[in-house]
Parts: sequence; structure tokens; C-alpha cells
Amino acid sequence: MKNNKWGNSQGAILVLFALVLIVLLGFTALGTEVGKWYLVRSELSKAVDAAALAGAKNISNPYVNPAVLAEEVGYANFSPGMIGTPGGGDPGSVSFSASMVGNDRIQVAGQVSIGAVLARMFGVEQIASSGAGVAQKKEVEIMLVLDRSGSMDGTPIRDLRTAALSFVSYFEDTQDKDKMGLISFATGVTVNHALSNNFVTSIRSAISAMRATGATNAEDALDQADGPSGFTDQSGIPGDRRVQQFVIFFSDGNPTAFRGQFRYNATDFEAVAMGTGQNCSSVHTQLGNTNNENFLPCSSSNPTASSRCPTPTGDGQRISGTPLTTCTYGGSRYYNMRWYVFSDPVYGISNPTNCRRTSSSLQFLAPYICSTARAMAVAHARELKDDGVKIYTIGLGSVDRNFLGQIASGSSFEYYTPNSSQLQALFQAVAREIKLRLVQ
Repeated sequence: MKNNKWGNSQGAILVLFALVLIVLLGFTALGTEVGKWYLVRSELSKAVDAAALAGAKNISNPYVNPAVLAEEVGYANFSPGMIGTPGGGDPGSVSFSASMVGNDRIQVAGQVSIGAVLARMFGVEQIASSGAGVAQKKEVEIMLVLDRSGSMDGTPIRDLRTAALSFVSYFEDTQDKDKMGLISFATGVTVNHALSNNFVTSIRSAISAMRATGATNAEDALDQADGPSGFTDQSGIPGDRRVQQFVIFFSDGNPTAFRGQFRYNATDFEAVAMGTGQNCSSVHTQLGNTNNENFLPCSSSNPTASSRCPTPTGDGQRISGTPLTTCTYGGSRYYNMRWYVFSDPVYGISNPTNCRRTSSSLQFLAPYICSTARAMAVAHARELKDDGVKIYTIGLGSVDRNFLGQIASGSSFEYYTPNSSQLQALFQAVAREIKLRLVQ
């Protein structure tokens, strides 16, 4: 009898193929199931992270509960029934829980079940998946630098007070760790509140008391933001350990005043020089860095008068030798001025001891004052930015937007409105943007 070895081999191959097919199908099913598990877990983790970040951004928002908001964001990013998970109300449906950790962090946990396929062979119907995330609000230092010049009188200053008060409220819950200061400026500059913790009550009172008068001394205000009452010095501190620092600079006009030193009768004095009006039509001065807005008109005929023209020539000494007509009054020889901010003679006057000031030369002095004030403001802003300070600008009305662009840390830091009724919305937008930048 002939042995049918080929037939037996075919049977063995069929059995082996069936076994291999079962294994392949099992791996395919397992791969599909594991892939689904990873997909669900990945999407759940994204939802948890988004929820934590949203909650952290609103930790000091007085209008929302950050934990409740975080849970809502979690469900918005991963809803019941998503990716084949159980629907709403079913066992194993997705759930989120959020809670505050201290007063600067929010913790979010998410959990959902995934329907099992192969695991059912072992009596497992669902497999749980979970994710957790924590977002923290970094500490911050903020200097509000607000224009209270005369052009803000009336409705604009009232709207500014309302907007600034709403801005301060956004940081009320974290004022024990965050720091804020307030500087207001007109012709003179006032540090209404030095940078500190627990700032809300004091800054609110100072904002409510602001009144509009005088010129626009932006350069001195920006300079003092980094002065003794301003930002803490972070030089030498590693970047990841630095406190984030912000200036909120608001103005409705162009720079028309600056603070500087001049020499008179061999003595140095400090004074504010200003031009009046947006176009700097005339010049005024005032000794000292004060809030006295009743500055005296600058005199072109008598350099020894209490009206001290901020002229860019002269050496600050008494004129000797042959009397110069415009430096001699009533037989007396007067002292000229030397303002240090002016390093070179201008107006075609080359003699550094020449105190001649005619009406034709003085008409160019006021615009020169304003251009100097602008250049100094931009220079101080650059110094702040070089130190890592971010500057937001909020402009109103006829302010020079090109000037604000030079002050700001970039186009995304620039805000503008032609109407003061929109100031509150802009200040709140800046507050929210700062919150976003503070979250990690």
C-alpha cells in the first residue's frame, strides 16, 4: 500500500496556517486595542493640561472660579463618548476634578474607561485610563506708568481710573506674592506706590485720586520705573529663576517734557524743561523734580531770571571781559546756562560761552525740547527691555503710535483706542495676556 505523505503534509500546513492566522489576528486586534488605549490616554492628557493652564491663567481673576473653569475646559476638550469611550451618565464616562494647591497652582485630574476587546477573554470589560496635570502661576512684578497730563482732563481721566482699577483687581488674590507699583506723570512725575506686595488698597487709593494737569514727562516716568522704587535688580540671577517683570505704559499724548541738570553760577541744579501743547509751541521750566505744574515761562532775554531756559550752549559761568549785549542787563553781567543733556551747540551758535538767544533762535528751542524728551523716553524704554522687562503700551486718541511702537516690546505688546470708553477692555486684555505669560 502506498503511503500518501503529500496529503499528510498538506493537512499539517493547513493546521499550522490556521494557528499562525489566529496569532496574527490576535496581534492585529491587540495592536488596534493598544493603539486606541494610547490615543485615549493622549487626548485625555491634552485635555487635562489645557484645563490646568486655563485655570492657572485665571487664578487671580475675580470674576471666575479657576477650579470650576478648569473642569469646564477639560470637558470641552474631552467630552463623554469621545473616541468610543462611554457616553455621558454611563459607567466609566470621562470625569475631571480640579483643586487649588496653595494660592498660585491648580491641579487637575481626569479619568475615563476604555472598552476592552481581548481583555474580555479574562473577564475585563473596561480598562481605566487617567491623567493629571499641575499648572503654576509665576510671580510677577508690574509697574503701572500712567499719563495724567492736562489733555486727559474730563472723561478720559475718569475712564482711565476705572480701567486701571479693574487691572489691579486681576492680581488681588496673589498680591501676597506678586508685586505692583504705580507711577503717574504729567510735567512732574510721582511714584504713587513703590513696587511691593499687598498693593491693592494703596494703589486703588492713588488711582482714585489722580487728576489731570500739566505736560507729558514720559522719559522721567520710565526712568523711575527702574529706579529705587521700581523693579528689583535681577542681574546675575539665572533666567529660569527670574521674576517676570512688566511695564504697563499708558499715554494719550507725545512727550513734551524731560528732567535734567543744568549749571548756573558754578552750581548744578535739577529741573524739568517742557514745551507746551502737542507741538511744543513755547518753553517752560521748573526747578527740581516736583509735581508743581505751574512752571514759569522761559525767558530768552534774561538768562538769570528764575525762568531758566534749557539752552544747549553756555558754560554756566559768569560772563567776563567785554560785556555781551544780551548777557548784560542794567549794567550787570549775568550768568548763562549749561544744560548737560545738550552735548552739542545747535541753532548755528558755535561759541559755548555765548548766551545770545534771539526770538529767531528760541522758536526752534521748544520743538528741540520735545524731540529730546522723546529720544530720552525711547532710550529709557530700551534700557528696561535690555534688562528683560516686557513693556506693554496702551495709547489713546492723538498719541503718536510710532512712538508707542518704539516703547513697546513688539507689535503684540501694543494696544490702542481712539475712544477712552474702550480703555477698560484694553487694560483687562493686557491683564489676561500677562496671566498667559505667567503660566508654566
